[in-house]
Amino acid sequence: MEHRILFVDDEPNILEGYKRQLRKQYNIVTAEGGERGLDMVKNNGPFSVVVSDLKMPGIDGNHFLALVKEISPETTRILLTGYADLKSAIEAINNGNIFRLLTKPCDRLDLVQALESGIELYNENMSIKTGSGEVRSLSSKKVLIADDDPVIVRVLQKVLRDIPALTVLTAEDGKKAINILDKENIDLLIADIQMPHVNGLQLLSYVSKNLQGLRVIVLTANGSEKIENIIKSIGSYLFYEKPMDLNVFKDAVIRELRSGNTSQIHGINISSFLQLIDIEGKICTLTVRSHGNVGYLYFRNGELIAAETGKLSGEKAAMNIINWNNSVIEIADMCKKNKREIDKPLMKLLMESARIKDEESEAAGK
Repeated sequence: MEHRILFVDDEPNILEGYKRQLRKQYNIVTAEGGERGLDMVKNNGPFSVVVSDLKMPGIDGNHFLALVKEISPETTRILLTGYADLKSAIEAINNGNIFRLLTKPCDRLDLVQALESGIELYNENMSIKTGSGEVRSLSSKKVLIADDDPVIVRVLQKVLRDIPALTVLTAEDGKKAINILDKENIDLLIADIQMPHVNGLQLLSYVSKNLQGLRVIVLTANGSEKIENIIKSIGSYLFYEKPMDLNVFKDAVIRELRSGNTSQIHGINISSFLQLIDIEGKICTLTVRSHGNVGYLYFRNGELIAAETGKLSGEKAAMNIINWNNSVIEIADMCKKNKREIDKPLMKLLMESARIKDEESEAAGK
């Protein structure tokens, strides 16, 4: 299949520029403004990737991509924005409307890499939708199954083994599940309601208080409207009654693992972006990559509670990461750390990091 990519902007000269740059590699379609873009998605789709400018009259890029998500959920959505509009871009990330955030002016190589990743994600989304093809490896993802029924655990483990390189952990009761959640960076919890020591509802309450944003699938052998309402009051969790269709369940697991929809951000100064996270009071985990280095920053309600890179952790790791240049930031909408390891306010860390960077620059210039 030839992948079609839709660029949406209110400036015709910019759209022509995209065509000139990319027409030899991709089938490029353009639309002037959000309304025309929506018409194209509805009547001339499907598009593998939609790239939209943020600032447009009428329907802005954030609202436009939210509507694209409703019309064509398999389509990968990319947002282009200037530094002055980062706050609006954060709103798009919060709403799960985008896969990539690129700042303008955007380097052609960064744009091509984003489009290639977008096409790959579209192919995967279509594979999940149609039940065909292989799912891309989820080797960086961890799933915890909390259930006291060994037969169910073995069945679920067998189903999840079909997902390439996924790490699956198990716990036979809620207490052991909490211990694992405190030690491991779990991306998805699958929890039964009826368990000894700490039951499923108590486990869900713990998650909602301490691991906000963690994706959860709830299982029960004795479903009722009352139980379902209790679960909904604790959090927005998927609910399945045993026995369930295992193929449907497997697809749900894949969607949940993909949906924390990790957004990737290019060309943004780390310090500026962290200040936005602070202002927005966001719950998230940032994965920062720069020149072969990888670091992790953990935020709960806008507060930086932990950081790690290589052998460094806590404040030292945070200040090291903050001073990286030309970074790519991945943002996942959950805090994968429970315990606070950093006590200093973010602004103080940013100021100390800036001072260290200035001192290093002065020393290098002598």
